[in-house]
This record gives sequence, structure tokens and C-alpha cells, in this order.
Amino acid sequence: MVQTAFETRFVRKIPRVADIVSFQFERPEDFDYKPGQWMVVTLPDSSLAHHFTLSSSPSESFLEITTRLRDSEFKKALTELPVDAMIEAEGPFGSFFLPPSPGKVAFLTGGIGITAPRSILRHLIDTRAADGPDRLVLLFANRSDRSIPFEAELKEMTAEFPQLEVIHVISRPSSTWEGRNGHIDAALLQEELGNLRSWNYYLSGPPSLVTSLGQILAGQGVERQAITSEQYLGYE
Repeated sequence: MVQTAFETRFVRKIPRVADIVSFQFERPEDFDYKPGQWMVVTLPDSSLAHHFTLSSSPSESFLEITTRLRDSEFKKALTELPVDAMIEAEGPFGSFFLPPSPGKVAFLTGGIGITAPRSILRHLIDTRAADGPDRLVLLFANRSDRSIPFEAELKEMTAEFPQLEVIHVISRPSSTWEGRNGHIDAALLQEELGNLRSWNYYLSGPPSLVTSLGQILAGQGVERQAITSEQYLGYE
């Protein structure tokens, strides 16, 4: 995939849950990318730049980044970006995408790390890819069951894509939560996936989570070539 620098227009801001917000931009006709890749965004009239995994899919007509708002100079400027403002972008970058016919795939992700899996899942469903996974499990860790990004869409995806199973894992559940509690650990993985060495894994989220998950898989005998990972800096 060829990297290119381009300008694009800011279209809309979409609040998701809690402090997580999506920002949509026009997609240039000649800009192509693979689901799961990222790009660098530079805001107007400044040198402020940040890299973002695209939460949009190549099957969609817009470019979307989704982020957790923080009290940083860049995030403040991004929040205040007016509609129709032009930003600079460069990409695509990264190798966090599925090869053809990947067999059984497990996404292990947490919080804002959902952006890459969302992109990939949306593309699989929209294109009805014949060379997609035989089975696909998304294990999605969050602190609260009341602030799960893309929760409604993920539920809809399971109806549209029979090979997909979404399992939410909540570390600080409310009194009404009926799903999985705690964290993604070896016992949970074995219970949900069975033979852990028969899967291909895609890990995304804060560095501490990705590192921990990688260590758990290695401890269970999963080979390094079966693991693809993407660390989202600044979200610890």
C-alpha cells in the first residue's frame, strides 16, 4: 500500500460513550488503505501531529478516527476543530490487518483499542469476503459496562456475521451486569477458545494490556508468528 500525504476536510464529530469521540473526514478518491491501518493527522496552523488507527473501513465513504479525549494540547485543538476545517494527513501505515483465509482469528483488545477491530469487522461484513476467517472471536475488555465503545454496532455485527462472537470482559461491572467480569487471562482464554495454539491473535490497546496479553499467550505456548499486535500510546 502506497503512503501519501494529503489534505482533507473535517465533516463531523460523533460522541460515542463517556469521553470517547469519533471525528469524520472526507476521503480522497485516490486514498486507499487496508482495514486496521493507521495514519498521521496534523492539525491546521500548527505543528501538532498524532497518529490514529482508522476506525472507518475502506468500504465506507469517509475517514474516521476515534479517540479518548485527554487534557493534551493536541486533543484540545482536535475537540475545537470547526466543521469544514482542512487538516493534513499521511498514510496508510501499519500491518495490523488480516491476510486472506486467516483460519481462526481472536481479537484481544481493550478500550480505544477497538478501533482496528471495528475497521476490520466492518470491512468483512460490507464486502462479504469469501476469504475471511473460519471463525472470529472478539474479546473486548473495558472498565465499565456503561461505557463500551461501539457496543450497539458490535451487537448488530454478530447478527450480520455468523462467524463472529463478541465477548465483553468488564473489570468494574455495575450491579446489573450479567456478562464476564475481571480481566482477560489464561483461564478465560482457554475456556472461550479451547486449544490456544490453533488460533491467530490480534492484540490492540494500551501498551501494558498488549504486553500482558502477549506474555499470557507466550506462556501458553502460542508461537510468536501467530500474534500480531498494535500498541495505542497515551491511553494507560
